[in-house]
Amino acid sequence: MQKYLSVQSEDRVTTISIQRPPLNIINLELIEELIDAINSARFQQDCKVLVLRSKLDNVFSAGADVKEHLPNQADMLISKFEKLISEIIAFPRPTIGVVNGKCLGGGMELALACDFVLADKNAVFGQPEISVGVFPPIATAIYWRLTGVRNTAKIVLTGKSFSAAEALSMALVSYIANDEKELERIFQELVGDLKSKSTVVLEFAKRAMRDSLSLSLEGALSNSSRLYLNELMKTTDSVEGLTAFIEKRKPAWSDK
Repeated sequence: MQKYLSVQSEDRVTTISIQRPPLNIINLELIEELIDAINSARFQQDCKVLVLRSKLDNVFSAGADVKEHLPNQADMLISKFEKLISEIIAFPRPTIGVVNGKCLGGGMELALACDFVLADKNAVFGQPEISVGVFPPIATAIYWRLTGVRNTAKIVLTGKSFSAAEALSMALVSYIANDEKELERIFQELVGDLKSKSTVVLEFAKRAMRDSLSLSLEGALSNSSRLYLNELMKTTDSVEGLTAFIEKRKPAWSDK
């Protein structure tokens, strides 16, 4: 039983919804539940897309529990949260964070660990940690890879909140919607697009992108080419996709 989560698997999509009123504050117990749910989804053969979202109106998450940042618990909180973010980044298939309302501190780090971030236009992002005498470890490690050094400095060192439109301009958000109806439409279109692809090819593409983060440009080029030639081209679906294109027909994926 999950105390703070609702997990639903339907039509090859696993949705993990956070429900810890009033602000979905992230504590150690919630982190453990998220890690368990994500690990469970990883080993579900019918899970093609993983979704993180909130069950609450007007808030994705307002961040981590400040009390657990104090010295007597900080070590456990930071190490467990790092593990959670690593699990999301390493998830082998596409991940989507759906953001409504406040998305602050650890909540922002959680959402931005996903491959895609969808947000309503009223969503508010920010890393306010600097204002309470600390800094956000995950943000300092990954944001510069997403939005560059200047924007990361603006986010981390000022602690100021910013809008969904500003997040989109900084490439931190993939899509924004004008209202809940449009957000759901964009979400369904994206999920449908991802589900139409071969699972095994999606996994190889994610692996190539993830590997490149820790490699030089030369190393990343070499790794991607090796992965393509030595592993991807041995799959049934790579041959099927190329053959279907040549024969002007829709591919029949076997996910192998």
